[in-house]
Amino acid sequence: GVAGRTVCEQGKILSFRNISCLNIRVARQKKDCAVDLLPWLMQEADIYNTLILSPPGVGKTTMLRDCIRLLSEGNCEMPGKKVGVVDERSEIAACFYGVPQNDLGARTDVLDACPKVEGMRLLLRSMSPQVLAVDELGSREDFLAVEEALHCGCRILGTMHAANAAELQEKKYLSEWLEKGFFGRFVFLALGEHGMRKFSVYDGRLQKLC
Repeated sequence: GVAGRTVCEQGKILSFRNISCLNIRVARQKKDCAVDLLPWLMQEADIYNTLILSPPGVGKTTMLRDCIRLLSEGNCEMPGKKVGVVDERSEIAACFYGVPQNDLGARTDVLDACPKVEGMRLLLRSMSPQVLAVDELGSREDFLAVEEALHCGCRILGTMHAANAAELQEKKYLSEWLEKGFFGRFVFLALGEHGMRKFSVYDGRLQKLC
């Protein structure tokens, strides 16, 4: 992360100057952190459309990454899924020359450094994913692309910033999703004692399951 004076043209940031602040985050994969969560997301041999939510820095991307790996590999209760990942900021797969440096499973296809909206549509057209995974949904265009994927029979596994169910219900574009029941699971992450992450799972009506 970089902060300072921006150089803009026609409302778009071209570069930074007079840089005053840096935020360096060292990402690491934490395998099996989603093992206890996955059974709550399963719907027979499939999964519910799921959103993983938390404030910044609590571990949404880490949890998403491991969910992708576990779904791709499968287990005795669920066969491995074809997972398409739109990795807009190269944070999920950490690709180097197109090769993921993180383990996302054998059946996972990654579009690296690709805008979410375009990437979701490209994967739907060309890679026939059973599960589409995206990080940090937020814009109106993101929501429209997700709806398109939902109407194509593809499951969605995404993340979004929200600390609790009340904040989630205030999201500008999400109220219609809640009314239509597009998502069957909402997972809220929080920091527990000694920095451990804990999760709470809600159903599509925002009724707490665990």
